[in-house]
Amino acid sequence: MIGLLEAAAILGLLAVFFSYLLAPAVDAIRRRIHVGRRQRPLPRVAAILLVYAMLFVPGALVWRAAAPGIERWVRVTAPAAIARVFASSRVPMPARLDPPVARTAAAFFAYVEREIRRALDDLVAAAAYVRWLAVTPVIAFVLLAYAPGFRRSALRVLPHGHLRWRGEEYFRDVNSALAGYTRAQLAAGLIVGIACAGAFTALGVPNALSTGVVAGLLELVPVIGPLTVVVLAAGQAAHPILVILFLAAFRIVQDYVVYPRLIRRGMHLSSIAVIVSVWIGAALQGAAGVMLAIPVAGCLSVSLRHWREYHAIERLVRTGSRTER
Repeated sequence: MIGLLEAAAILGLLAVFFSYLLAPAVDAIRRRIHVGRRQRPLPRVAAILLVYAMLFVPGALVWRAAAPGIERWVRVTAPAAIARVFASSRVPMPARLDPPVARTAAAFFAYVEREIRRALDDLVAAAAYVRWLAVTPVIAFVLLAYAPGFRRSALRVLPHGHLRWRGEEYFRDVNSALAGYTRAQLAAGLIVGIACAGAFTALGVPNALSTGVVAGLLELVPVIGPLTVVVLAAGQAAHPILVILFLAAFRIVQDYVVYPRLIRRGMHLSSIAVIVSVWIGAALQGAAGVMLAIPVAGCLSVSLRHWREYHAIERLVRTGSRTER
């Protein structure tokens, strides 16, 4: 079950995502709309409210029409697909297989099954708290409206000179890393959702559109998310082997060609750092830890780089002072 801490972390992460997605639209509206005799840009709060109105009015209508089908899929269709796959997945090990290897393979498959079931349980449990998603745009509104002022206030606390310049660079790099991660995840989710919905429709998978949408959402959860999609789609398909072959080929292209190109510009994290971060997040906080692992690792990477640069400059300053003496 999703605990209070995990739910708060997920809501906070979604709010950050939402604010980064809407920030370009808010800035574009302020550049295009001017008010008053002096033709000043539209106030930031008014621009945010205008974006919210354009987004949430049609979004509320779509949600009202789609909510019953989504709830049934999460509570009935998805658990039935999981049960169908794992009920028929008890494949006996070859007799000639060494006992240690057989035990390792059995333990691995049991681990995969346990993690997928836990991911699905988290998804079902989250459905009960879906109305709490209304908190997300509220937090995003606060971030969009007051984050620039908070940044300016924080910089004023620092003394003039090198430290203030370093603080400004640090805030800019953290913002760039989080924005890069948000854009990469959004693009990856859209690519996965559209590709899976189209392929599932062509392969005759029931509820192809719903499964494709869930595939795009589960792209936020590395490793376990894609495995859950494999099980869900294969459990509903009349020809599960074709679905598994498509998803296996698609994951190779997505994970090793598309996603690295999406994320390397903003996050500056190696593949090993991403994998280790995901494993640590999973060990500490489960699904919420997996979702938070990469952005936290990106912020830590930026912090470490600035710490090293700061100390390198301080050493140069001290060395220069000693030389002058």
